[in-house]
Amino acid sequence: MRNIIFVLCMCMISCTHVSERIQNEAKDIISFSGSIAENNDSLFDVRYIKLETNASCLLGTIGQVETVSDSLLFILDIRNFCLYAFSQEGKYLASIGTKGDGPGEYIHPYSFFVDYLQNRIGVVDIGRQKVIYYRLKDFLFQSEKRLPFQTNCCAVAENGNILWNNIGYDSNQMGDNYFVLTDSAFQILGTAVEKQFKSGYASGDSRNVYTFQGKTYAYSPFDLSVWEIGDSIMDKSIQLELDNHTAPPYSFLMEKSNGGQNPYFKALEESDYVSYYTIREFADYCSVLYIVNNERFAGFYDKRTQSSYLYTVEQLGKMFKVGEMNYLVSGSFDEYSVFPLETSSLLEKKSDGFSFNKDLDILLQDVSPEDNQILMCIRMR
Repeated sequence: MRNIIFVLCMCMISCTHVSERIQNEAKDIISFSGSIAENNDSLFDVRYIKLETNASCLLGTIGQVETVSDSLLFILDIRNFCLYAFSQEGKYLASIGTKGDGPGEYIHPYSFFVDYLQNRIGVVDIGRQKVIYYRLKDFLFQSEKRLPFQTNCCAVAENGNILWNNIGYDSNQMGDNYFVLTDSAFQILGTAVEKQFKSGYASGDSRNVYTFQGKTYAYSPFDLSVWEIGDSIMDKSIQLELDNHTAPPYSFLMEKSNGGQNPYFKALEESDYVSYYTIREFADYCSVLYIVNNERFAGFYDKRTQSSYLYTVEQLGKMFKVGEMNYLVSGSFDEYSVFPLETSSLLEKKSDGFSFNKDLDILLQDVSPEDNQILMCIRMR
């Protein structure tokens, strides 16, 4: 890792009811400063999962991908509002829940999570602001519970407590903080990370909480820091340095949004500030994807060697010989970051004479433009 200068967090931190101890200095600083890395696909292990296509599982836009144990692959379609279970080889197994307004049904499923303590999967329905639980063993409806605040995602800690992002903007403690910690019954234990900039217009990755090794972590839209948040702890776990790109300052956000009253995202997208970022943390590495001035970047940080590698997403597509990578990462498969590839785009490039990766080219011999996506899974060796 190159020499780096510690960057102070833009967001102030609220310790009310959440933490007995706050550590503001990051445990780890992950820097992607310097030039774009040279092409070196030998650093990575890549595999592909061809998702089965049939009348019961016609996928639109993949919004979230997660694995459970060594056999299940859950995929959330955020265009058609459906949750599916596949095998890890891509075979369709079942639909989980159905669209509707009755018990066990959802209007707008935005995210899902796995509660290993109670062997169930929870779907966060932002259409009704409730969580619907289904049994892991057979995906049958189990129960549902209304949420006492506005949210669209969460992460479950080892002890069963839940860390939620808070998308409400009420003028109270709940509206003043990005994250809410509750017990398993949704009783509020506390809040964390003050919203210095308040606006009803969202930006960045809205699924900004995650679980890693039994602990819960969160990152806010306008600060390149990851926080570990628990019953009696709130530590800055990771500070990101994304080349020379920084988070938008408060003055910029206030100016472009007219004090938080108007949409500002177009101005942010066209600026030299980070308009979006997301992080995935694995045992041996982290992957970070971010956007600056409408250009997409992918960074990989090797925890074992403390080495970082930064690429444009366009460069990654060429390096791995997959053509265009239309999605940013949608989730994780085992220790892999997942990039869905659209079969229609792949086949169009194939007809234009594009030379694909050998393994991907074999899969393309038996697909049609209407088929479901092929999952490209990348991890550091």
